[in-house]
Amino acid sequence: MARQYIDRGDRFAGWFTAALAAIGGIWIVVQAALRIAEVVRGTDVPVLAPFAGEQAELPIGPEGSPVTVTVDQAVITGNGLAPITSVSLVLEAVVVALGLLAALACLALLCINLARGIAFSRPNSRLILIGTIALLVTWAAGGLFRTMGVNGTFAAVSEHSYDNVIFAADLGPALAILALGMIGTAFGVGERLQRDTEGLV
Repeated sequence: MARQYIDRGDRFAGWFTAALAAIGGIWIVVQAALRIAEVVRGTDVPVLAPFAGEQAELPIGPEGSPVTVTVDQAVITGNGLAPITSVSLVLEAVVVALGLLAALACLALLCINLARGIAFSRPNSRLILIGTIALLVTWAAGGLFRTMGVNGTFAAVSEHSYDNVIFAADLGPALAILALGMIGTAFGVGERLQRDTEGLV
């Protein structure tokens, strides 16, 4: 595995980014633990729910007069949630946390390799691939459990009388997955070019 010269600034950037990834991992664990405790508590569980075509009045007009607005999403609080709903919300937090931790671990290892002068290599390509798969699984499974949790919360709040629930897909992770896929392709091409170049020397 060939190593390339990396100047001090680039080495510092690699190690600094790896440290930030570690800090981010700690933050993710803390947030997941708080969310799980929130759900397990069972009372006034906040759930971010999507809406489609719903309107509400908010006191944002002159002197606090009500103005009708269209609601895309809002936080609703549920009490007496069904066990399957609580489990879905807990699984969402767990799956998202594990997926993000896996992706951050891959990022940290990649940055460490870059700081050591290892750029276009098979281990780096694998790290990017694993990170991409982790985000993909997180996006799909997290979205599924989120939808189940939202549906169950609406059922508890409305006593099964509200049926305007929609599946909400966050495009942010999808764009991150696409970006990682492009970076992985670039690293794969770079790895093959470097291997071919070394074979000519």
